[in-house]
Parts: sequence; C-alpha cells; structure tokens
Amino acid sequence: MQRVADLDTPSMVVDLDKLEANIQRLQASLDSLGLANRPHIKTHKIPAIGHMQIAAGAKGITCQKLGEAEIFADAGFDDILIPYNLVGAPKMERLTRLARRVKMTVAVDGAVAARAIAEACDAAGVEVTLLIEVDTGMHRAGVQSPEDAQTLARSIADSPGVRFGGLMCYPTKPAMVAFHAEVRDRLTRDGIPLEQFSGGGTGAQQVSKDAGCTEHRSGTYSYNDLSVWRAGNCELDQCAMSVLVTVISTSCPGFSTIDGGSKTFTNDALQTTGVNGYVREFPEIYLEKMSEEHGVLNLSRLTDASARPRVGDKIHVIPNHACGTTNLHDVVYGYRAHGSRPADGTLSGDELIEVEWPVPARGKIR
Repeated sequence: MQRVADLDTPSMVVDLDKLEANIQRLQASLDSLGLANRPHIKTHKIPAIGHMQIAAGAKGITCQKLGEAEIFADAGFDDILIPYNLVGAPKMERLTRLARRVKMTVAVDGAVAARAIAEACDAAGVEVTLLIEVDTGMHRAGVQSPEDAQTLARSIADSPGVRFGGLMCYPTKPAMVAFHAEVRDRLTRDGIPLEQFSGGGTGAQQVSKDAGCTEHRSGTYSYNDLSVWRAGNCELDQCAMSVLVTVISTSCPGFSTIDGGSKTFTNDALQTTGVNGYVREFPEIYLEKMSEEHGVLNLSRLTDASARPRVGDKIHVIPNHACGTTNLHDVVYGYRAHGSRPADGTLSGDELIEVEWPVPARGKIR
C-alpha cells in the first residue's frame, strides 16, 4: 500500500476514519431529532461516499444539478432531490428521462419553472414532485411570502405531470417556524396537503427541527472544512479532507510558496480573516493568497522563525470550502492512520492509502 507521504502533489486526501465518524455523527443527530437525512452530494461528488451515507440511514440524496443526478442515478441512487430551478428545453428532456428511472423531486420558486416541468412531465407520461423554495435571506431564489407560496402551491396542485410535495429552504432560519405554520394553515384551508418540508445547512439541524421540517439537507458535514469550523459546527480534527501540497519556494521573506493555487483550492477566502486555508502541520501559518499555480503561505504569526517549512516539505492544507475544492480534482485518495495518531492532530507519516476514488460528478455544471 502506498503512503500518503509518497503521493505526488497537489493531491486531495481524505481520512477515512474521520469521514465515517462525520457521517455517523450527523445521522445520529438527525435520528435523535426525528428528521430524515437527505445529504447533499455536491461536497464529495463520489457515489461510494453517497452509498456510505445511505448505509448509515439517509433516506435519499440531494444533487444540485442534473449532471450530478445522472451520475448518481447510474450508480443506483433512486430518490433524488434537486433544490434548484430547472429552466430550458434541454433540462426538461433530461429531467423526464431521469423521472422514468428514479423518484425525482425538484424545487421551484415561480409559475414559469413549475409550468415548464409540468408540461414536460405530462407529455412524457412521468410525474415529478415539486417543492416550493422559500427565500430565507440569501436573496438568490425563493418565494417571499406565505401568500406567494399558497398561490404557487395551488397552481402545482392543479397541474398534471407534477405533484405538490411541500416546501424547501436553505439555510433553515428561525423565521421559518412562523412561515411554515402560516403556509400549512393556508393550504389546509385549500385542502392541499403539505407533506414535506426540506430544511438545510450543516449545523442547522436543530433549527430545521424547530421549524417543523420533515427532512434535513447537509453536505459539507461529510468532509467538514475551515468555514464549518469557523462557524463552530465542527472541530478542526473533524475535518476529514485536506490537500497535500509541496513547498516549492522560501525565497520571499515572511512567506513560503506551495504548488497549489486557485486551480487546486477554491479561492473564496473567509470574509472576516482573509484566510484561504489552514496548514495542519503549522497551525500558525495560513494560506493567504493564490494565483493559478502558486499558493502563498503567510508566516507572520510564526513564533519560531526557524520552524518554517522548507523547500520539499509536504504539508496538508484544510480548505475554506470543501465543495468547491473537490470540484477541482479528478481523484481523491482515502487513507487510514496506521499506528498512533499524533496528539496535535497532524499526520504521522505512516498513513496508508486504502482507496483511490475518481470524482465522477465534478464539473457537472449543467
């Protein structure tokens, strides 16, 4: 078996023990709250990990785009939610093909998208469940009021080819308690059942429970990342994914350069810190800036200047955003620690690669 330390760089690596623990931890949390688990696969984009989530108790999966759904349907997943407005004839054709094979649910926030799906499904002789997306403050999509939700639900309920399933939001916010209650009351008077309320967000499962959700969608929890840690929703040692990189230059005073830049890491820096990544082996060092093939480590916080990484050293960087970083890699290497783990959570050098996963759903932007 190959050692992680012997991989060429940059390479995305996943600690399998931490991955499995993360999957089990969230499943146990949702089970205790009585919420169904519908994990979002856009974080890992790997069917094998999706099957681990189903085996742990998940009821189905969430895919952001049809391309992801097609990959996962081919891999045996038969209950898929796309929480996204699908617009255009090519997407209608692909959606109806999927609906012939698996149970498909799609979120909409307006009559145009709902009508297009209904007409396409009716013509194809299939049925798709529609959820109404509610805007909880991101202002990217979603109905704005219970009245809007009621009007759209009435239209969906009267349309052949689709069935009204309920509501969907991201992220779940406390305001959804009153919103859900009012929509439910309005639809009860209309004789329209509101069976499903899909909440979302890693760390927001209790809010989903309080809001009356029936299921919860989390994605990043499988890997965790620096943004989840900063939000207080995981420990650093629960971050299962990192990117192995090599230090290639120490010529610039106060900085070191690694062989991974914006083609290796997503470049959405944390707004409050300007930090693009955390270095496991050097907690005082952080990934500050990137160009396409260069990542620049800021050494200004080092208390011992002699402890800086040297050219040729391999280090592990936990990215800000696991989902976007995964989308940049063709392969993920899953490893397990052999022997005792260092107390500080760094790697011992004895980690052995157990599995090499292709990432078949990366780049599926359509």
